Amino acid sequence: MCILLHMSVLAPPAVATAAVFGSTGLAGRELMRLLASHPRMRAVACAADTRAPARCDLVLLALPHGVSGEVGRELAGARVPVIDLSADLRGEWQYGLPELHRAAIAGARQVANPGCYATAALLALAPIVAAGLVEPDLVVDGKSGVSGAGKTPTERNSFCAAAEGIAPYQPVGHHHQLEIEAQLSEVGSGPVSVTFTPHLAPFTRGLLVTAYAPLRPGAGQAEVEAVLLGAYRGEPFVRLVDGVRTQALRGSNLCHLQAWVDPERSRVIVAAAIDNLVKGAAGQAVQNANLMLGLDETMGLPGEPAWL
Repeated sequence: MCILLHMSVLAPPAVATAAVFGSTGLAGRELMRLLASHPRMRAVACAADTRAPARCDLVLLALPHGVSGEVGRELAGARVPVIDLSADLRGEWQYGLPELHRAAIAGARQVANPGCYATAALLALAPIVAAGLVEPDLVVDGKSGVSGAGKTPTERNSFCAAAEGIAPYQPVGHHHQLEIEAQLSEVGSGPVSVTFTPHLAPFTRGLLVTAYAPLRPGAGQAEVEAVLLGAYRGEPFVRLVDGVRTQALRGSNLCHLQAWVDPERSRVIVAAAIDNLVKGAAGQAVQNANLMLGLDETMGLPGEPAWL
């Protein structure tokens, strides 16, 4: 495989060229859609087995798991910023959740986009774990639309299998479980254990996680809400709302959060919803690309959903 890339200038160019590998997949098509209206980036679709553009300012990898890592590792030595949307490089490259790692992302040359479930779970839990409000033994229940299963038809994601029902899958050892645990352990005061069960839900796009955690003594509704409000005050894409639903995020880069405290059981419940193809994949990649190129991180990203 021969991939030649060149960093055109050191300062952010007037219009940056973003090479998109895997542009025919669901996340890749969403990248092309978002970049089509980006005022400072234009997309060039590439294939992993062909020569990349001779001059580009950024590479976005939307290739399948297991394929993306090989391409990403080769590109990492080419002096061009690279963002990988697969799971292959999350343990090697800078983790790309801006709400936790904004400054590090802005200075990085290689960024690994978080998984969709991990994005929602971490936005729900990271502030309260960092504040020491909960015990480090958490439960995360996740439900994703069928687009989260990818474009390739399978017995699980065909219409007849997915419609009119909901089913759990891989409740033990899912790679998002390890991802969530690693990030929460980093922001907390010690190791965090997470029980994570994803479910395939009968809608096209959207993702909901509901997280449960035992509260530490002295913590209640007021403390939880104060921590979440403080953590996300000024964040462009995270909002605390009264009523979380997946439809309300469709097409946007937003995450909606809502928290409840059960005082009798001393437990907190936090729900988080995102569009799995935008904040859970392509939108977050564009947000990271903006940071890496020195642009306003909201540039080219829809802040309002296509749903009333």
